Amino acid sequence: MANDEETGTIRDVFVVERPAGTNLSDSSSPGGISALLRDAANVLAGHAVLYPADAELDEIRAEAREEGRREGVANGVVIGVAATAVAAALGAVAVKAAPHIKSKLNGLRSKLNGKPEDTAGTGPLQAVPEPPATKDEEPPRRGRHLHVA
Repeated sequence: MANDEETGTIRDVFVVERPAGTNLSDSSSPGGISALLRDAANVLAGHAVLYPADAELDEIRAEAREEGRREGVANGVVIGVAATAVAAALGAVAVKAAPHIKSKLNGLRSKLNGKPEDTAGTGPLQAVPEPPATKDEEPPRRGRHLHVA
């Protein structure tokens, strides 16, 4: 119930029951309707029956809450699926980029340590002594030869 103190009236919410094919009469109050029933020819057909709307309003509120829960669950599922897709995409990008990032980090580490980036197969050059000559072979000429180990 709502109390309108300015006009001294009380407003109640009701559910209206009326026979099919009838409508409620217009009220003398602007925007209101009356409990009088009229037929299609606008002839007075009786009175409508009014029932307190508390139970119906409670049911409407409960349905609205349940609908809100369903929407909340649906929104949560959509957000969860989207987050999973984004995480999967980022994971795929990370897997593809990992070797490149590792290579760049190793190069940076080598530069910071003062070591060459690629040390596989290249080491300092070393002089290797020549094997002694056998009797059948001609002795090697004396010269400087460098061999890579």
